[in-house]
Amino acid sequence: MHIGALHISGVNLQEVEQKVLDVAVNIICDEKGKDYLIVDDNPGSEILVLNADSAEGSKILNNASENQVKIVFSSSTQSGKNIITMPTPVRVIALKNVLIKIAEQLYAYIISKKGHLKAVKKPTVLPEAQKIENIFQQLLQIKLANKCSLISSTGLPSIYIDGVNGRFITEKSTDDIEKYLNLDFNSVESKEISYEQLNEYSKNMPVAALNSILWRCALACSNGKLLPGHSENTPVKLTSWPNFSRHGFKPDYFKLAAIMAKQYISLMELNRQTQIPFKEITDFYNAAFAVDIIETVTDKSKLKKTGPIKSSQNKSILKKLAQRLGIN
Repeated sequence: MHIGALHISGVNLQEVEQKVLDVAVNIICDEKGKDYLIVDDNPGSEILVLNADSAEGSKILNNASENQVKIVFSSSTQSGKNIITMPTPVRVIALKNVLIKIAEQLYAYIISKKGHLKAVKKPTVLPEAQKIENIFQQLLQIKLANKCSLISSTGLPSIYIDGVNGRFITEKSTDDIEKYLNLDFNSVESKEISYEQLNEYSKNMPVAALNSILWRCALACSNGKLLPGHSENTPVKLTSWPNFSRHGFKPDYFKLAAIMAKQYISLMELNRQTQIPFKEITDFYNAAFAVDIIETVTDKSKLKKTGPIKSSQNKSILKKLAQRLGIN
């Protein structure tokens, strides 16, 4: 019985530590199967790996869910529920051994209690009557429907989408998605396949987190047009901070994220307050929705009356964010 993959995310890691994590996971997946562990950037992953030797790392650790398993790289021992401290510098083999033990225990618990991974509540699937216009909408539809598909076009490498576990798999390189971005979508074929077929057809192929590809495609394909079924007048809010290291970064996204993380606000109101072109707002919103960090509100009592953000306040927020991400 397939129970889905365990997801693991690295947060606040140094470059070398991220490489150590990637190599350790790759070794494990070579031994256990490529969907045994999946590295992504979802802060809600079952396993969180972080460096806590900084103020930012300590803050992330304190705010992490008690139910998450936290592997903490630190020069001092960290205490708390589901926390495992690994002294720095961390070695690949040591991390591999810890991850295997954690994964085995988590899989055993899941099977004994439920037989499958806890399902994450996902947004509504795009309206079926709406014609899919580009590769972004196609990938998002597959993800939201929790299905697996084979996408192909004459002369291009085939793409396998695992909507169950959030994987993007391709024949040669995960950058092959670039070849589909500006393609006439009438020439693209999408065929639903079973999870077993996907694993059989895509053996030993490069794998990437589907969310990273969706973010990239949303910014490239949206062209200022909201996803079907979405409204510029609906109040929305960011549930977590976007990963701005992905493709397609624009400075205005900082400002949008800072405002949307603090309050429910409609896209039209965002445009009015910030004077950021509506196309950029829409593209950012589509990308954020696709990677599951948008929340909508229908209860108007939860909304706060907000006036325009003061310029000095905006500059202060953006300055802190830029410093946090190492951008001058």
